[in-house]
Amino acid sequence: MENPAGTDRDWVTLLSENTRMGGSREAQWHVPKGVRWQFRAGRAIRSAPVLRDGLLYVTEIHGAVYALDADSGRPAWTRQFANWIHSTPSISGETLLFGCDGGKVHSLARDTGRTIWETDTRGEVWSSPVVRDETVYFGSADGRFYAVELRTGKPRWTQTLRGRIYASAYAAGKHVYLGCGDGKVYALDAASGNIQWSTQTGDGIDSTPAVAGDAVLIGSEDYYFYALDAGTGAVRWKFETKLGISSSPAASEEVVVFGSKDENIYALDIRTGQLRWKNFTRGAITSPPVISEPVVAVGAEGPVLCLDIASGRELWKAGLGPGLQSTPVLAGERIYIAGGNGMVYALE
Repeated sequence: MENPAGTDRDWVTLLSENTRMGGSREAQWHVPKGVRWQFRAGRAIRSAPVLRDGLLYVTEIHGAVYALDADSGRPAWTRQFANWIHSTPSISGETLLFGCDGGKVHSLARDTGRTIWETDTRGEVWSSPVVRDETVYFGSADGRFYAVELRTGKPRWTQTLRGRIYASAYAAGKHVYLGCGDGKVYALDAASGNIQWSTQTGDGIDSTPAVAGDAVLIGSEDYYFYALDAGTGAVRWKFETKLGISSSPAASEEVVVFGSKDENIYALDIRTGQLRWKNFTRGAITSPPVISEPVVAVGAEGPVLCLDIASGRELWKAGLGPGLQSTPVLAGERIYIAGGNGMVYALE
């Protein structure tokens, strides 16, 4: 399975890698006893937090960016930007990266929030920048996909596609994989941006792929979840749900897990596409799950659900109010979660 390189400078997809751990390197799966701290970041959060070196980074929809002390919840620093932010931040070494609705991608120093560089596009950037081999990759609602230098933000290449790009990419080996609003899944050459292959689905794509071995795993608004050959784009299998899929999948060695707007969480066998289990949550699932075996956790329009990855059985849930669609960060004895109402919680 594709994973980040040994260096902490690679952040190859949304929330770092296939399991969507958001920078955490350890997880807990027992029932949390209560709230350690909570912090009001603003009126609404439409992104997921990420964690590195004791700091939790959060973007708020009205343009605020916070670095919170993971132990206390107190801000280490705060920045306010002019435009709204839907983009989940990414981390590369000592750098924090995110996009904004004004079309810019920002690179900040993680320790102080100081601006290192910013680069412009012609549409809002909801995608989470991904980093591999000193290159930052991201898509924009202007229908273009960009590659810039990690250190300077200088352009390396741009590829024009036929639809808006809201989902994040996956940078794996010599390719970058992404879904597009034109309903296609693309494989681009990482060095040049040239299109290596494209595969048409039946509707637009807001799901970020996972890459497991030689398979690209991704959902579409056409109600289907796909496994594509990473080398050719050929469809190996597809699985039908009852509504569109914008949830980005999380993958372990054998199982891929994702949510659907039909209010179910699904676990499929990566090799065959056979259903392992599904869990009805009573709310549309649009956020990515996070896997830390033997559990999978997901924010489900109110509660955080923790399920047994082998059976889908509910192990525990924590009710944190309405509008919760963020991916939890599982870290040691704690769980960090951002709510749609602008609250950030640390459970333990």
